[in-house]
Amino acid sequence: MNWPAEAAAGCSCAAAVAASFGAPAFRLLSAGLALLLAVAVIPVCAVAVRAENWRANVYNEGLPSHLVAVDKNRQTFLFFEKKSPLKLKYSFPCVTGQLAGDKQELNDLRTPEGIYFVEYKIASGLDFREYGGIAYTLNYPNPVDRLRGKTGHGIWIHSKGFGLVPTRGCVAIGLKEIDMVGPRLTPGTAVVLAERLDESKVPQPDNGTARELRRLMHAWSNAWAARSRKMFDYYDPDSYSKATESFAAFRQNKERLFKSLAFIKIYNREIHALEGPGYWVTWAEQFYTASNLSTEGVRRLYWQRGQDKKFRIVGMEWTPRDVGMRADFQKGRLVAAALPPPATDASAEAPLPPRLDMPEAPGETAASGIPAVPAAVAQAEKLLAVSNPLVPRRAPAPPPAEINWGGRPGMETDREETPPAAKMPSAPETPPVLPEPAPPATPQAPEAPEESMAPEALSLTPETRAALEQAVQGWNTAFAARSLADMAALYDRERYNRLPGVPRGQSYNSVQRDLERRFRAPWLTLISRAPSLELQGTLAVSRCEQLVVAPDGAEQGVRTLWWQREADGNFRIVGSQFKPEELGLAAHYLEDVSNAVSADLEAWRKAWEGGRLDDYMSFYAPDAVQQGRWGAKNIRRQKESLWARTRPTLVQLSGLRLLMDKRGIRADMNQVYADSTGHSDRGTKTLMLRFDGRNWRIQREDWVAQTPQPVGGSPAAPHQNTQRAMP
Repeated sequence: MNWPAEAAAGCSCAAAVAASFGAPAFRLLSAGLALLLAVAVIPVCAVAVRAENWRANVYNEGLPSHLVAVDKNRQTFLFFEKKSPLKLKYSFPCVTGQLAGDKQELNDLRTPEGIYFVEYKIASGLDFREYGGIAYTLNYPNPVDRLRGKTGHGIWIHSKGFGLVPTRGCVAIGLKEIDMVGPRLTPGTAVVLAERLDESKVPQPDNGTARELRRLMHAWSNAWAARSRKMFDYYDPDSYSKATESFAAFRQNKERLFKSLAFIKIYNREIHALEGPGYWVTWAEQFYTASNLSTEGVRRLYWQRGQDKKFRIVGMEWTPRDVGMRADFQKGRLVAAALPPPATDASAEAPLPPRLDMPEAPGETAASGIPAVPAAVAQAEKLLAVSNPLVPRRAPAPPPAEINWGGRPGMETDREETPPAAKMPSAPETPPVLPEPAPPATPQAPEAPEESMAPEALSLTPETRAALEQAVQGWNTAFAARSLADMAALYDRERYNRLPGVPRGQSYNSVQRDLERRFRAPWLTLISRAPSLELQGTLAVSRCEQLVVAPDGAEQGVRTLWWQREADGNFRIVGSQFKPEELGLAAHYLEDVSNAVSADLEAWRKAWEGGRLDDYMSFYAPDAVQQGRWGAKNIRRQKESLWARTRPTLVQLSGLRLLMDKRGIRADMNQVYADSTGHSDRGTKTLMLRFDGRNWRIQREDWVAQTPQPVGGSPAAPHQNTQRAMP
């Protein structure tokens, strides 16, 4: 692996000139022209910086069953299969981006370099000249790309309708070649994009790093299953926050779950490892089960060395997928693959000797050494089995919150996940009784306005505390009810932002106009944790961690209110402040709405399975998108035509996972479908849901079919299900 220095790239004018040429012969000219223009315009144009071309190495430790590699220098597409060891199966000519080098930003006409994974297949709605009718999307930018500030999206493997010409950043192969290799590009297939890769040296002997990282992922899983705080030692907090999500919020949610869950069990199977430019990726099929939910899929961890030379996690990805581990677990025969023993003396980072992926409680291990499945767990699993429809159920503990991946075009993914669980948005409940705080230091009392007598300093007696809690609850209730009159009654209009000790901010009239604008929304949800209270002389200060969700998005942070007790004995607001901050409140919101979401999804499933078109369409927003069909009218027209010929006979959903999105909720689930012609398939359904004030409506719907694996070592035929219109 080499990625040291960085070379200069030209200004946008060079890219524009190069983009106007399509012939392969221009590739060499474009690089020279870019360099010439860069030198010519140095006085007036900043020179961009990009990483040097990456030479990839593939080691013989932790290899997947099949692997795609692209040598950009030779314009060669390589497909390897694991035949003890990895063997080259296909080698095709290919084309990549119009400009050489590693992709850095949107529309720079370069192909990225690194380790990527196939997300899903697009088989309709594509321009034949540009894409040949079929494309396989990759997960660019990955977490390390985001950490490095790279931008852009839409990097695919596809074909070309009329001859191979350089792309805008994708990898393109011939029409016959895409038909040959396409069935093997299943979701999760690893793809190495590099400037150079020598297939004669694939695989190379492992120098110990791949084995170390496989064992680190194993040890990380053990710490997670043990609900141990040592799990957090495997992360680089700053890098993780930049590349994936707020590490502070991630840790807060995990520690809360560690306290509330009765048990956690994690099984990893097939732990793989690949080296990228300046980072490594490990991934595994994973089954997670706890006292509140169970799920299976593929987990990826992105690792980088710190200044202390130790590997730590800087990024994480997860996709739900039916990998067969749930069925094995229910039968009591799920055992994680044992890792090879260390090749050298154990280091400080080396985990314990190979064992099952979770510590067993006393009495749970059978004489054979394989853990028995607790009856309560097995019973809970029946509720989530693929053979059963999705049903709402309340989780006994707050839901987990983790990063998800695999978003479809236009579906931005936020960072929370949860099982189905609770209720519709509503006004917040009464905050719990607060613990008595330590007596605050008493500063000098602020001066009062000239027209009134200076109030006496407060003391936090039980009566004062109760009155303040009631006042804060009154603000929360009025805000959630969008009552401008009730809100106005809580403010001291004459003293607002005019007292010493109160931060200067918006005027009273500005605050009221802002509230009036907010309250015009058709609905609004407030999630508020119990306030903390303190005294500042004659003023009382309340601080609440809050999440506000509305049709135009969500924001969370700390809301501080300054209160003064007036002559009538009531507290009124004389100052306010809101500081945005990531507090992990999205999981609480999902807990509140998940029961309603799962109920709506079950009603949608029944309408679909029963072929009731009017009921089915009532769950879609007017501007909904379904597999390339835009608008509810087009969706309805397609379903009328399809169901006139073929009626659905079975729709089963399981493994529901909810994640908070900027404009709603994303729902991922396993789906099994069958129709009256005998056609059936299974895969992953993803819905983007938006709340309209009464119900959750489908804004976008995407489907990834599960591709059958080759049987008996022979190549798999193209999966016909993915070529048909979505059922």
